[in-house]
Amino acid sequence: MLPDAAPKPVGDRKAIAREFLRLANDDYQRICNLRGYYAKIARQHGLTNQDIADEYGITEAAVRAIIKRAA
Repeated sequence: MLPDAAPKPVGDRKAIAREFLRLANDDYQRICNLRGYYAKIARQHGLTNQDIADEYGITEAAVRAIIKRAA
């Protein structure tokens, strides 16, 4: 068996999985921040919270919350 083809210890696989989860969470947080930023811009350009909610596929209350967090 070639050294590169040898199975990795379980601890290494767990570390890799944790790193993937950390990267996914970083991406998720960045996207959440951008959604609020773009919703805020949409409000400034005349869209209602309901219009934004329809586009995002979320409730109007959720739009109010993400705009408030973006402020």
